[in-house]
Amino acid sequence: MGILGPIYNLLSTGPGTFVYHLLILLALEGAAGIALVEYRHTRNPDQRRFLTAFTVILILRIPLLILGPQGYHLLSPLLYALEVASLTGMSWAFLSPLIGRRGGRWFLMIQSAAILVATFLFFPIWYPLVRAVPFFEYTAFWQQTVWDVWATLLAIFSGLYLVLQQRRGEYLLPGIAFLIIALGNGLVTLDQTGLGRLVNLFGYPLISVVVYRAALQDLWAYRQELQTLSERSLRQTQELISMLGVSQALSASLELEPVLKQVVEHIAQALDADRAAVLLQPSEEPPGPLGEGTSENLRLMALYAPLTGHLALKGPVDVPLDQYPLLAHSVRRRRRLILPLHRPEPDLQSLCDLLQSPKGGTAIVQPIVRRDWVMGMLIVVNDHRQRPFESRDIRLCESIAAQMAAAIENVYLYRRLEREVQCLEQALREREREASLREAILESTTEGIIVTDEQGVAIRLNAAAERILGVPRERLLGRPVQPALEAIAGRSLEDVARLQSPFHILFELEGKQIAVSAAPVRLPSGEHLGTVAVLRDVTREVQAEKSKREFIAHISHELRTPLTAILGYSEVLYGGLVGPLSSTQATFLHIIHDHARRLVGIANNLIAIAESERGHLELNYVPTDMALLVGEVLESFVPQMQARQLEWRLEVADDLPQVEVDPLRIRQVVSNLISNAVKFTYPGGRITAGVATVPEPGGAPPHFCRLWIQDTGIGIPLEEQSRIWERFYHTDDPLRMAAGGMGVGLSIVKSLVEAHGGRVWLESAPGQGSTFTVLLPIRRPSSPALAPGAPDEYPSIEAALG
Repeated sequence: MGILGPIYNLLSTGPGTFVYHLLILLALEGAAGIALVEYRHTRNPDQRRFLTAFTVILILRIPLLILGPQGYHLLSPLLYALEVASLTGMSWAFLSPLIGRRGGRWFLMIQSAAILVATFLFFPIWYPLVRAVPFFEYTAFWQQTVWDVWATLLAIFSGLYLVLQQRRGEYLLPGIAFLIIALGNGLVTLDQTGLGRLVNLFGYPLISVVVYRAALQDLWAYRQELQTLSERSLRQTQELISMLGVSQALSASLELEPVLKQVVEHIAQALDADRAAVLLQPSEEPPGPLGEGTSENLRLMALYAPLTGHLALKGPVDVPLDQYPLLAHSVRRRRRLILPLHRPEPDLQSLCDLLQSPKGGTAIVQPIVRRDWVMGMLIVVNDHRQRPFESRDIRLCESIAAQMAAAIENVYLYRRLEREVQCLEQALREREREASLREAILESTTEGIIVTDEQGVAIRLNAAAERILGVPRERLLGRPVQPALEAIAGRSLEDVARLQSPFHILFELEGKQIAVSAAPVRLPSGEHLGTVAVLRDVTREVQAEKSKREFIAHISHELRTPLTAILGYSEVLYGGLVGPLSSTQATFLHIIHDHARRLVGIANNLIAIAESERGHLELNYVPTDMALLVGEVLESFVPQMQARQLEWRLEVADDLPQVEVDPLRIRQVVSNLISNAVKFTYPGGRITAGVATVPEPGGAPPHFCRLWIQDTGIGIPLEEQSRIWERFYHTDDPLRMAAGGMGVGLSIVKSLVEAHGGRVWLESAPGQGSTFTVLLPIRRPSSPALAPGAPDEYPSIEAALG
């Protein structure tokens, strides 16, 4: 056997056994150390599995190192079980990647359970035998053969399973190592213990070599991964630098043409391209939802070739899309195109001519899209080197296009904002001019104007208001006008805010008569913003009006005295008290009497006007028989009605109570109404006068008396019915013009009726006649209908403001 004979004979002895287990333990410790170091660096799950397996194996084989040289004796079944268990753990470490984690767990559980069962079965058999025969060797017992066969078969199974996976070359060497261990265990089974152990001393270190080789492969893969990551990081850094250059160029200025020239240069350098161009839509506004506003043209804004620099462009070049179908297709579909420009198709040739590329090549046509709006086109061409573009070039081109879209949109937004700012500045200047104009008009007007806010605080005041009130505006602005409003007009700000039309009032201030017209200021939505008041110094007008009223009253009184005499003497003559009259004399006397009575009516009306304009009428209330009063007035118009061939009728209700009125004033009311009815009724018409009470609900005593004058005359149009109560109002109707009159009768009627606390209204239609109705209280009102307000004279406006 040569030199090997003594060695394997030595390995069969006790000291040799110790050396054998020690060498295996060192080999396994080396494998565990390699796995630990590699796992710390790479966190590879395979190395963690090796580390776990070899750590457990080291723990299991320590008893073998200590007790093995003693010949096993009493604990021999346990020691052999530990050796099979350590081989089971090593098999699990290598087989798990092939049979899966679940398969590995099942393999480990089944083997462990089998080892435990065998140990518990074998130990009761061996223990009585070794007690009976103290020096009986376990190697001569059949149990040792079972353990050796078990270990041999386990090693053979693991080795063959690994070797059969040789298409994955990393499992060939561990498979050979397991087959060598199987050979060693087989020799031990054949009672060649020394030789078997010598063979195992080759197998177990080979396992350590396998672990070290796996660690080297992991390190190499880790190095390759780091190199790949470094190259990828370098490419990404270059792309980021290129993107940064494009971004800096885009943000350097808001002038697109020079900026785009720099951008295409950066794009060509970033993509290592031979040519780059940018085309944009001529419109800076996105199209509408239905595509309205979409342009059929693009503009070539910049073209760059690294070999020749910027190609000369005389400003933006229009690119009709109908002449470049490929560009039109990319715009409409919003899709990127990769084009081989070396083909002789006409569409490709036209694009080569546009880009001034004589050789053709490969091109990327990338739409510049922002929110579904194709803003333009980025075209990159390799025509000199004929290098095809890679996927990273396409991705970088897409990223640059997205960045360009955002930057171009910002430029468009800035330009739009700048235009809007200019429009706003122009509008502001116009507003300022209008405000200055309004201020100038406000200050130049001769009428005083005071404006308050919604809280009733004075916020505007013009020079005329200062002059009329005699107070500097600084002392009035910022002060509430509520006290003055309540003192002068008897109204609150809430009352003014609810008004639908201006209200007017006249008051005296420091000897001046001031007319005020006030109205709420509202937005079209109805929101109340404040109040505006217009002040006029009407002292002269009031004095002139006063003088006019005094003159009219004086003249009226002066006229009524002789007219009364004329009426009286004409009635005496007409009655034949001084002798008989001829027909001619009677006619003339009748004319004199009619005109004299007409003048008396005019004088009475003028006196009534003068009294109403003084602000109050003197009424002498007495119980009056309204039926008798109306009948007497109607009787006085009988000659006129006969002359005009009119019919008349008086309607009086039964049980009509006496009414507390001024009979002279009511007689004047009825006379004016009947006079109008006679004037404006065609011959053959009819006039009806009536008096009745207004029934109360529940049979209560009546509170109001109603009298009406109805005719079948020409009627009054609806649009004129609100104006007939105005003084001196005349219509263009021929009959009304022929009837004559001063146009004050109905105005006096309204004033006299309202002075009694009543009201008057009209019901009429053209060609259907008119009905005037007067409603009067039966009993004298406890207070006048138009109650006087607060005192109308103050020493100063500040006193009025409180």
